[in-house]
Amino acid sequence: MSGLLLSSLAAALLLATGTEGAGKNYVGGYLLVQDVQQLKVLASKASTLPVNRMWLSFVSPTMLYVNGSRTLVGTGLNLTAAADGGFAEVEQYVKQLEAGGVETFLSMGGWNYNCYPYLYMRYSVGGYGTSTPNYWKIQEFGGGSLSGCTKGNQYCYVCEPPSQHTSLDKSFSIFPEPSHSASWKAAKEYVEAGANGAATPQWNENMIPGQQWTDPKTGISTLVPGMTAYLSAGRNPYEDIVHLAKDLGCAGVDVDYEEMWHADTFKTGTGPWDLQQTVYKYAAILKNVEATMRMVAPKMKLSTAAGAVGAWGGNWWGGNLKGVWLKVNQAYPDLMSFMASGANSGGVNVMTYDLSSNEQYHECPQPGVCQLDQQVAFYMNTYQQVPIAAAVGYEIGTPAYPDPKHDPTHQLPLTTQMMDSIISQTQSSHAGGFFWEMYKPAEAGQATPTQLAQALCKKLLPGSSRCSGVIPPWK
Repeated sequence: MSGLLLSSLAAALLLATGTEGAGKNYVGGYLLVQDVQQLKVLASKASTLPVNRMWLSFVSPTMLYVNGSRTLVGTGLNLTAAADGGFAEVEQYVKQLEAGGVETFLSMGGWNYNCYPYLYMRYSVGGYGTSTPNYWKIQEFGGGSLSGCTKGNQYCYVCEPPSQHTSLDKSFSIFPEPSHSASWKAAKEYVEAGANGAATPQWNENMIPGQQWTDPKTGISTLVPGMTAYLSAGRNPYEDIVHLAKDLGCAGVDVDYEEMWHADTFKTGTGPWDLQQTVYKYAAILKNVEATMRMVAPKMKLSTAAGAVGAWGGNWWGGNLKGVWLKVNQAYPDLMSFMASGANSGGVNVMTYDLSSNEQYHECPQPGVCQLDQQVAFYMNTYQQVPIAAAVGYEIGTPAYPDPKHDPTHQLPLTTQMMDSIISQTQSSHAGGFFWEMYKPAEAGQATPTQLAQALCKKLLPGSSRCSGVIPPWK
């Protein structure tokens, strides 16, 4: 048989059996929960939604939740003025979603809950000279100087633009290293044992949310972003998210780790560099969550959001998380397989969006591979080659990157044409497809959430009655 015929047969078998590795086919959407009414409306249509998986986004990596307390206060997902922050309502709607065939996950992270403004400015945006994609922020808000990026301008608004009205004190967070926790110590030991001759893990447990941290390279002290109640309570957020998900009745937990600042701050070498320390930190977080799940909710699933360049080998020149998931898979294959295959698999969701066609900054993975469908195919192929079973990611509407005002010409939005191309060319080889975000508006000519969900449903869940359903308006 020809290679093309074999590939077609393999894709057909994948879709017919509903497995990639041992995973179940899924069409999923991340819901940035802004109002509990969104959940109420979605739950009321659970059996007809054109998705069978949903991620509730986001709890903070510095969250506090005591098992059995039944409150969202202190989690970063405080939705109502009720004493429980909306816990009872969310629990009710999660139950309806699950009963209607929609697996519901609780997601920790998201961009703002991964961003340390000072360090992202100093070592990511401003760490590689002036000819980098986001250096314009330093020119515009800092007068072209790193020293002009201060607390007063949120370090040149590198995490969010002024229009988002964010606050240094409340809007951002890091993923902490909770040194007081026995399970965190066990996760570190697991990571250290698996380092296996690579760079020795170096932890940064003195980087504590709500406290000053002094940059040893500059002597500048800044307040570490994140909530602090978990510290005084002696809690571990990587345990608490599992307890909260269990008490809400969720099917799984999602770790959305995007600390680019960490990779750029703690890189080693002279260029190309090594981001092994970030590999260690991410692996320890995953292990801490996984170990908690095994103890308190052994049937719960674990998923993760993964960078488009995350499985791409070769030289790393900074500014992203290139190769992190590849390296985790190489050093800790049991950790990756827990998420990617088997009974606890929630999926490795590759964020193949917020991509750019700007070749001035080498943002196409190869010369001529610049269109959105081409880049998605390229990056998903890197995961296949490892191999890591992974889901294809899509973004509704105007991408967050490159900046829609500063560089609109190199944006790669998901038009209906691109949607059709990606689903026909790339999605057939992957059992999962997901999108950001369920209520994000689309411009004219772009795929809407319902259009995308229906198209993915028809591809991945053929014959399902839910494929003709819609994502209902909530207001």
